[in-house]
Amino acid sequence: MTSKLFVFLFLVVNLIYSQQYTVASYNKISEETINQFYNLENEDWFGHSVEGIGDLNGDGVNDLAIGANQDDDGGENKGAIYIFFLNEDDSIQSIQKISEEEGGFDVNMMEWDYFGRSISFLGDLNDDGLIEIAVSAEYDNEAGHRFGGIYIITLNSNGTVFSSQKINQIHGNFQGELEVWDVFGSDIANIGDLNGDGNIDIAVGARRDGDGGEQRGAVWVLFLNADFTVNSHQKISAISGNLNLELEFQDYFGSSITNIGDLNNDGVVDLAVGAYRDDDGGLNKGAVYILFMNSDGTVSETQKISELEGNFNEMLAEELRFGKSTSLTPDINGDGKTELLVGCIDNLFYILNLNPDGTVDSFQKYGEGLNGFQGDLNLNDYFGHSVSLNVSADNNISIIVGAFGDSEFGFEKGSVWILQLGEILSIEELGSDSNTIFLYPNPSRNSFSLNEIEGVSNIQIFDTNGRKIVSYNNLSANLFDVSYLPIGEYIVRISWDAKNSRSFKLIKQ
Repeated sequence: MTSKLFVFLFLVVNLIYSQQYTVASYNKISEETINQFYNLENEDWFGHSVEGIGDLNGDGVNDLAIGANQDDDGGENKGAIYIFFLNEDDSIQSIQKISEEEGGFDVNMMEWDYFGRSISFLGDLNDDGLIEIAVSAEYDNEAGHRFGGIYIITLNSNGTVFSSQKINQIHGNFQGELEVWDVFGSDIANIGDLNGDGNIDIAVGARRDGDGGEQRGAVWVLFLNADFTVNSHQKISAISGNLNLELEFQDYFGSSITNIGDLNNDGVVDLAVGAYRDDDGGLNKGAVYILFMNSDGTVSETQKISELEGNFNEMLAEELRFGKSTSLTPDINGDGKTELLVGCIDNLFYILNLNPDGTVDSFQKYGEGLNGFQGDLNLNDYFGHSVSLNVSADNNISIIVGAFGDSEFGFEKGSVWILQLGEILSIEELGSDSNTIFLYPNPSRNSFSLNEIEGVSNIQIFDTNGRKIVSYNNLSANLFDVSYLPIGEYIVRISWDAKNSRSFKLIKQ
């Protein structure tokens, strides 16, 4: 640069045009970050379930639902969920809790119902402008010990409950036969209008169902009416629904369920179903089954993915419990293949790139020190127990990961991580004849400014590992405080729109 003020200026050569698999930034939601809104208690298990729920309040930023199924509102372990309204930088704008005591949820739950065990975003099912979510209470005892149940909840735009419909063996016209410890509600998935009657249908897991033997597991396909009651059902288990699988003792088939779209292009959506205690290759290593579906809720074909099957080619640890959670992602690498998030209980999750036959084409692995993620995890955090996806209006992809056992601020209060995928920044020094935009002073002790602020929409600072430290949304003053940063080198990303950004090295003195 020709001016004496503008020294040590560096610019990223490659602009950020497409998503990559690397974790570019991450934020943690825990007791420390939410205590201005709510206080978590020991063993709340915050983060036991996570779900992106779209832009509930219409501010242009997608929001989250997070389960805490051992919350004690109204009684021991009745459970709760939290609706998180986020800002563009993933910071918290506000929170609304839903429990027996808060959020307008007018129900009487029993102790140990475990409300919030799983959450599924259903969208606007009846075109009334309000969003529906499904929330399980898998230990619901109303019809029998641990029979289980779910609620379809219509939300107001402020996160409170507008109305709800319970589905168990007593309510919601569900005629399926549940038994002791079936835990109907292990997971829930929106499967679209499977039978073509104009109403959205859902799949509900019952991971301890005893069809074919003790705790093999099952999935119930529920064909819904317009009022969210059940019109009819189809059970999928070792002895029902044409599954044709030899499930084993405590496989827990149905522990997670995800609609993966029409994988084999036969005109019917397909499902990924977790069986996290499957013993392929060793004790409780886990597995995921791809179910190619018929429109009547029965299974046409299956493909298993485990250490031994489905071309996964990954050596899993015993008790890893691969398949504990699943979620669909967009086509991150643009190769036209379906991609599936698969969570494990041992601080890991995977992104599987699937072939049309349900086998694995390739995969990415995430955990502490892997793929750019440097978050500090402990042995019993259970990071990966729940996974979901959040896509911003400008198509930035964030993976939401629950860690319900996190004890950093109290025993098993829990936490949730937001991992934003993107390119880790690379830097090249510009020559002195460059006349591009610049920041000054650089090096800086207290603050910096831009020579031109017009048109800039966002400024972010990253550390040299690509972890986002801060995002500035108030740009009018053109003065950005860095006095709190330790001495060292940082990356400043300046954005004009979703596909136009440049990044500079900032030297903090």
